[in-house]
Amino acid sequence: MKILHTGDWHIGRTLNQHSLLEDQAFALDGLLTILDREHPDVLLIAGDLYDRAVPSRDAMRLVDHTLTEILLKKKIPIIIIGGNHDGRERMDFANDILRERGLYIVGQFTPAIDPIILNSPDGPVAFWPVPFIKPVEYRDITHCAETPDYNGMYEAILKDITIRHNPVIPNVLITHGLVLSGVPKDGDIDESVRPIEIGGISYARSELFTDFDYVALGHLHRPQKVGCDSIRYAGSLLKYSFSEIHQKKSVTLVDVKKDTPAQIRTIPLPFRHDLRVITGEFDELTGLAAYTHPDREDYLRIILTNKERVPNPMEELRCVYPNIMEMGYENAKTRIGGALQENIKKHLSDPMALFLDFYQTIHGEEPTPEQIAFVKQSFNAIKEEDHATA
Repeated sequence: MKILHTGDWHIGRTLNQHSLLEDQAFALDGLLTILDREHPDVLLIAGDLYDRAVPSRDAMRLVDHTLTEILLKKKIPIIIIGGNHDGRERMDFANDILRERGLYIVGQFTPAIDPIILNSPDGPVAFWPVPFIKPVEYRDITHCAETPDYNGMYEAILKDITIRHNPVIPNVLITHGLVLSGVPKDGDIDESVRPIEIGGISYARSELFTDFDYVALGHLHRPQKVGCDSIRYAGSLLKYSFSEIHQKKSVTLVDVKKDTPAQIRTIPLPFRHDLRVITGEFDELTGLAAYTHPDREDYLRIILTNKERVPNPMEELRCVYPNIMEMGYENAKTRIGGALQENIKKHLSDPMALFLDFYQTIHGEEPTPEQIAFVKQSFNAIKEEDHATA
């Protein structure tokens, strides 16, 4: 079966209060062209179809137009799961009616997941939809005695699926969440989706997912494999933050057959405006040569290297670069200040490290193991309370 794996459309997204709807429409037109050329048997959208739980009318109109083109004109079935940005309860409306037309939407997680069985010339394939879910939500739905950690939650979900799945046909998992092959390093997680939690980042280990013929992931915006080729993030429709400027956005075409490694190919998505960071002195960036630069209408963060501040630079910069989004300075002074801010930010992302640093500064010694255990317990209680009220 030929599968086109996409995710994280985030329709309705803005960048510094600038609507990206026209850019999204351009990228979706490119997706329709890819569908015409490749003729997949199914399109997957692995969560975050919308950027907000209650999307705007224009965002809904664009999604409606695109899905109508794919379903009714191209006759390609679509499977959509809920992401953390989606209004997951609303997505489940009229599901039974939509399934009759080939649109399968699974907004909310439910225990004892039923597979979506689709047929192709090569035979049937079972798709197992696991929408975004928090451990505290999983505890309430399944009536667990305790809240599992993120990895434990996925371990329980996947165990239930593998007990019930048919090993004779290919099995494809679609889920929206953080799956990693090891302890996350700088650059592994996009700034636009970084989940900061007390005690570190919660994620599921990729080795849990190896029983599936293919795993279609959503949540991270960079297209990438996780641990092995058959566990993959398709990435987002567009670049949605300046942390993504070096990413090449694409969709993933997968050919799945039983007892054969999945054949995988990435296909670039077109874009209307790129996201870029340009650096230089004010006079250089606003000189006559700048007006002839072919990419001056991209969405830009401009970094001025002038030693002294330029009075009201944005007005003149915007004459040259109409889509400037951000502006800042970088010189010897700002680099020192930036290093200090980065150190503070690092501590804020790890409250335990902040506590240990504070305790040692005040007392001149490390806290006892009992004190550390008490503080960890307090942090975990706060974390659970935050999840419950989120």
